Amino acid sequence: MRKGTLIGKGMTAEVYEWGNRQALKLYYDGIPKEWITYEAEIGQVVHHAGVPAPAVYEQLEVDGRNGLLYERISGQSLSASMISDPERVMHNGEVFARLHASIHRSKTDKLPRQKDRLAQFIEQSASFLGERVHPLLTVLEGLPEGEYICHGDLHPDNVLQSDGQLTAIDWMDANRGDPLCDVARTSMIFLSPFLAMPPISISPAYSHQLNNAYLTEYCRITGASLTDIDRWRLPVAAARLRERVPYEQEWLLAYIDEQLQALK
Repeated sequence: MRKGTLIGKGMTAEVYEWGNRQALKLYYDGIPKEWITYEAEIGQVVHHAGVPAPAVYEQLEVDGRNGLLYERISGQSLSASMISDPERVMHNGEVFARLHASIHRSKTDKLPRQKDRLAQFIEQSASFLGERVHPLLTVLEGLPEGEYICHGDLHPDNVLQSDGQLTAIDWMDANRGDPLCDVARTSMIFLSPFLAMPPISISPAYSHQLNNAYLTEYCRITGASLTDIDRWRLPVAAARLRERVPYEQEWLLAYIDEQLQALK
Protein backbone atom coordinates (compact mmCIF):
# COMPACT_ATOMS: atom_id res chain seq x y z
CA MET A 1 0.00 0.00 0.00
CA ARG A 2 1.18 3.53 -0.78
CA LYS A 3 0.92 6.44 1.61
CA GLY A 4 -1.92 8.86 0.89
CA THR A 5 -2.34 12.59 1.37
CA LEU A 6 -0.11 14.47 3.81
CA ILE A 7 -2.37 15.48 6.72
CA GLY A 8 0.11 16.75 9.30
CA LYS A 9 3.73 17.65 9.96
CA GLY A 10 5.72 18.05 13.17
CA MET A 11 9.28 18.29 14.44
CA THR A 12 9.94 14.54 14.25
CA ALA A 13 7.59 13.20 11.57
CA GLU A 14 5.02 13.70 8.84
CA VAL A 15 1.56 12.14 9.00
CA TYR A 16 -0.15 10.66 5.94
CA GLU A 17 -3.44 8.99 5.23
CA TRP A 18 -3.07 5.21 5.09
CA GLY A 19 -6.00 3.36 3.61
CA ASN A 20 -9.46 4.38 4.75
CA ARG A 21 -9.10 4.34 8.53
CA GLN A 22 -5.46 4.61 9.47
CA ALA A 23 -2.77 7.28 9.62
CA LEU A 24 0.91 6.70 8.95
CA LYS A 25 3.31 8.67 11.12
CA LEU A 26 6.47 8.67 9.03
CA TYR A 27 9.57 9.77 10.93
CA TYR A 28 12.38 11.87 9.58
CA ASP A 29 15.80 10.36 9.04
CA GLY A 30 17.84 10.40 12.23
CA ILE A 31 14.96 9.65 14.61
CA PRO A 32 16.13 6.57 16.57
CA LYS A 33 14.05 3.45 16.03
CA GLU A 34 13.94 2.85 19.78
CA TRP A 35 12.05 6.16 20.15
CA ILE A 36 9.42 4.87 17.75
CA THR A 37 9.18 1.58 19.61
CA TYR A 38 8.75 3.50 22.86
CA GLU A 39 6.02 5.68 21.34
CA ALA A 40 4.19 2.57 20.14
CA GLU A 41 4.39 0.95 23.58
CA ILE A 42 3.18 4.09 25.37
CA GLY A 43 0.36 4.57 22.89
CA GLN A 44 -0.83 1.00 23.37
CA VAL A 45 -0.79 1.34 27.17
CA VAL A 46 -2.94 4.48 27.23
CA HIS A 47 -5.36 3.27 24.57
CA HIS A 48 -5.88 -0.07 26.28
CA ALA A 49 -6.47 1.77 29.57
CA GLY A 50 -9.57 3.31 27.99
CA VAL A 51 -8.51 6.93 27.76
CA PRO A 52 -9.58 8.95 24.68
CA ALA A 53 -6.47 8.21 22.61
CA PRO A 54 -6.05 6.72 19.12
CA ALA A 55 -5.33 3.02 18.71
CA VAL A 56 -1.73 2.13 17.79
CA TYR A 57 -0.98 -0.58 15.23
CA GLU A 58 2.22 -1.85 13.65
CA GLN A 59 5.61 -0.37 12.90
CA LEU A 60 6.67 -0.46 9.27
CA GLU A 61 9.11 1.01 6.76
CA VAL A 62 7.90 3.17 3.88
CA ASP A 63 10.14 4.86 1.30
CA GLY A 64 13.18 3.98 3.40
CA ARG A 65 11.79 5.70 6.50
CA ASN A 66 10.48 4.22 9.73
CA GLY A 67 6.79 4.62 10.41
CA LEU A 68 4.04 3.84 12.88
CA LEU A 69 0.39 3.18 12.05
CA TYR A 70 -2.32 4.85 14.11
CA GLU A 71 -6.08 4.92 14.06
CA ARG A 72 -7.00 7.94 11.94
CA ILE A 73 -9.04 10.60 13.73
CA SER A 74 -10.76 12.76 11.13
CA GLY A 75 -11.25 16.28 12.33
CA GLN A 76 -9.51 19.52 13.21
CA SER A 77 -7.45 20.36 16.25
CA LEU A 78 -8.95 22.28 19.14
CA SER A 79 -6.48 25.09 18.43
CA ALA A 80 -7.91 25.38 14.90
CA SER A 81 -11.37 25.65 16.43
CA MET A 82 -10.14 28.47 18.65
CA ILE A 83 -8.88 30.36 15.62
CA SER A 84 -12.12 29.92 13.68
CA ASP A 85 -14.42 30.84 16.60
CA PRO A 86 -12.56 32.92 19.22
CA GLU A 87 -15.81 34.02 20.87
CA ARG A 88 -16.28 30.53 22.34
CA VAL A 89 -13.31 30.84 24.68
CA MET A 90 -15.29 29.78 27.76
CA HIS A 91 -16.75 26.78 25.96
CA ASN A 92 -13.33 25.71 24.66
CA GLY A 93 -11.79 25.92 28.13
CA GLU A 94 -14.62 23.88 29.63
CA VAL A 95 -14.60 21.08 27.05
CA PHE A 96 -10.81 20.91 27.33
CA ALA A 97 -11.14 20.51 31.11
CA ARG A 98 -13.69 17.74 30.70
CA LEU A 99 -11.36 15.87 28.35
CA HIS A 100 -8.47 16.23 30.79
CA ALA A 101 -10.58 15.03 33.71
CA SER A 102 -11.67 11.98 31.70
CA ILE A 103 -8.02 11.05 31.08
CA HIS A 104 -7.26 11.35 34.79
CA ARG A 105 -9.88 8.78 35.79
CA SER A 106 -7.71 5.91 34.54
CA LYS A 107 -4.86 4.29 36.44
CA THR A 108 -1.87 2.24 35.32
CA ASP A 109 1.43 0.90 36.62
CA LYS A 110 2.89 0.64 33.10
CA LEU A 111 4.02 4.22 32.55
CA PRO A 112 7.08 6.10 33.88
CA ARG A 113 6.68 7.74 37.29
CA GLN A 114 5.80 11.40 37.02
CA LYS A 115 8.15 12.62 39.74
CA ASP A 116 11.07 10.63 38.28
CA ARG A 117 10.56 12.33 34.93
CA LEU A 118 10.26 15.79 36.49
CA ALA A 119 13.43 15.26 38.50
CA GLN A 120 15.26 14.17 35.35
CA PHE A 121 13.99 17.20 33.42
CA ILE A 122 14.97 19.59 36.21
CA GLU A 123 18.48 18.14 36.26
CA GLN A 124 18.64 18.49 32.47
CA SER A 125 17.80 22.18 32.94
CA ALA A 126 20.80 22.75 35.23
CA SER A 127 22.49 25.04 32.69
CA PHE A 128 19.61 27.48 33.24
CA LEU A 129 18.91 26.76 36.90
CA GLY A 130 22.37 26.62 38.43
CA GLU A 131 22.17 26.42 42.24
CA ARG A 132 18.36 26.35 42.09
CA VAL A 133 18.37 22.65 41.18
CA HIS A 134 18.71 21.28 44.72
CA PRO A 135 15.93 23.36 46.33
CA LEU A 136 13.66 22.58 43.39
CA LEU A 137 14.23 18.84 43.80
CA THR A 138 13.47 19.22 47.51
CA VAL A 139 10.14 20.89 46.66
CA LEU A 140 9.36 18.11 44.18
CA GLU A 141 10.14 15.41 46.74
CA GLY A 142 7.44 16.76 49.05
CA LEU A 143 4.66 16.60 46.45
CA PRO A 144 2.14 13.74 46.13
CA GLU A 145 2.69 10.47 44.32
CA GLY A 146 -0.03 8.91 42.17
CA GLU A 147 -0.96 6.14 39.75
CA TYR A 148 -3.29 8.07 37.46
CA ILE A 149 -2.59 8.39 33.73
CA CYS A 150 -1.28 11.85 32.85
CA HIS A 151 -0.69 13.08 29.30
CA GLY A 152 2.38 15.13 30.14
CA ASP A 153 1.87 17.78 27.45
CA LEU A 154 -1.83 18.39 26.88
CA HIS A 155 -2.60 21.59 24.97
CA PRO A 156 -5.16 22.44 22.26
CA ASP A 157 -2.89 21.45 19.37
CA ASN A 158 -2.72 17.93 20.86
CA VAL A 159 -6.51 17.52 20.85
CA LEU A 160 -8.55 16.51 17.79
CA GLN A 161 -12.31 17.00 17.38
CA SER A 162 -14.34 14.49 15.37
CA ASP A 163 -18.12 14.02 15.39
CA GLY A 164 -18.42 15.89 18.66
CA GLN A 165 -15.77 13.76 20.37
CA LEU A 166 -12.35 14.90 21.60
CA THR A 167 -9.27 12.69 21.27
CA ALA A 168 -5.85 13.42 22.78
CA ILE A 169 -2.83 12.68 20.60
CA ASP A 170 0.97 12.80 21.03
CA TRP A 171 1.45 10.68 24.16
CA MET A 172 5.26 10.52 24.19
CA ASP A 173 5.43 12.34 27.56
CA ALA A 174 2.74 10.21 29.22
CA ASN A 175 3.38 9.25 32.82
CA ARG A 176 1.65 8.01 35.95
CA GLY A 177 1.25 10.31 38.90
CA ASP A 178 -0.81 13.12 40.39
CA PRO A 179 -3.28 14.57 37.85
CA LEU A 180 -2.83 18.05 39.34
CA CYS A 181 0.74 18.12 38.04
CA ASP A 182 -0.66 17.52 34.55
CA VAL A 183 -3.17 20.34 35.09
CA ALA A 184 -0.46 22.71 36.32
CA ARG A 185 1.59 22.11 33.17
CA THR A 186 -1.36 22.81 30.88
CA SER A 187 -2.15 25.96 32.85
CA MET A 188 1.45 27.17 32.60
CA ILE A 189 1.30 26.66 28.82
CA PHE A 190 -1.87 28.75 28.65
CA LEU A 191 -0.32 31.51 30.77
CA SER A 192 3.00 31.67 28.94
CA PRO A 193 3.57 35.00 27.18
CA PHE A 194 5.05 32.90 24.39
CA LEU A 195 2.20 30.45 23.92
CA ALA A 196 3.44 27.53 21.82
CA MET A 197 0.30 26.53 19.94
CA PRO A 198 1.14 26.98 16.25
CA PRO A 199 -0.34 28.42 14.11
CA ILE A 200 -2.52 30.14 16.69
CA SER A 201 -1.71 33.67 17.78
CA ILE A 202 -3.89 34.81 20.67
CA SER A 203 -3.94 37.74 23.02
CA PRO A 204 -2.94 37.53 26.70
CA ALA A 205 -6.55 38.36 27.60
CA TYR A 206 -7.80 35.36 25.60
CA SER A 207 -5.25 32.98 27.09
CA HIS A 208 -6.13 34.10 30.63
CA GLN A 209 -9.84 33.61 29.94
CA LEU A 210 -9.11 30.18 28.50
CA ASN A 211 -7.01 29.26 31.53
CA ASN A 212 -9.64 30.46 34.01
CA ALA A 213 -12.43 28.56 32.24
CA TYR A 214 -10.28 25.43 32.10
CA LEU A 215 -9.29 25.52 35.78
CA THR A 216 -12.78 26.41 37.01
CA GLU A 217 -14.40 23.56 35.14
CA TYR A 218 -11.68 21.05 36.06
CA CYS A 219 -12.04 21.88 39.76
CA ARG A 220 -15.84 21.74 39.51
CA ILE A 221 -15.76 18.26 37.97
CA THR A 222 -13.04 16.72 40.11
CA GLY A 223 -13.25 18.59 43.41
CA ALA A 224 -9.61 19.65 43.06
CA SER A 225 -8.47 22.92 44.61
CA LEU A 226 -6.49 25.70 42.93
CA THR A 227 -4.12 25.66 45.91
CA ASP A 228 -3.19 22.03 45.28
CA ILE A 229 -2.72 22.71 41.57
CA ASP A 230 -0.50 25.71 42.33
CA ARG A 231 1.84 23.53 44.43
CA TRP A 232 2.97 21.84 41.21
CA ARG A 233 3.72 25.00 39.23
CA LEU A 234 7.26 25.50 40.53
CA PRO A 235 8.72 22.09 39.52
CA VAL A 236 6.68 22.12 36.31
CA ALA A 237 8.15 25.49 35.35
CA ALA A 238 11.68 24.29 36.11
CA ALA A 239 11.23 21.11 34.09
CA ARG A 240 9.88 23.08 31.13
CA LEU A 241 13.13 25.01 30.76
CA ARG A 242 14.74 22.02 29.02
CA GLU A 243 12.32 22.43 26.10
CA ARG A 244 13.94 25.75 25.18
CA VAL A 245 10.70 27.36 23.98
CA PRO A 246 11.88 30.54 22.22
CA TYR A 247 11.99 33.57 24.55
CA GLU A 248 10.26 31.71 27.39
CA GLN A 249 13.27 31.02 29.61
CA GLU A 250 13.42 34.52 31.09
CA TRP A 251 9.73 34.39 32.08
CA LEU A 252 10.13 30.93 33.63
CA LEU A 253 13.25 31.88 35.58
CA ALA A 254 11.60 35.00 36.96
CA TYR A 255 8.65 32.90 38.11
CA ILE A 256 10.94 30.27 39.66
CA ASP A 257 12.97 32.89 41.57
CA GLU A 258 9.79 34.55 42.86
CA GLN A 259 8.40 31.22 44.11
CA LEU A 260 11.67 30.07 45.69
CA GLN A 261 11.98 33.39 47.49
CA ALA A 262 8.43 33.00 48.86
CA LEU A 263 9.41 29.62 50.34
CA LYS A 264 12.24 31.08 52.43
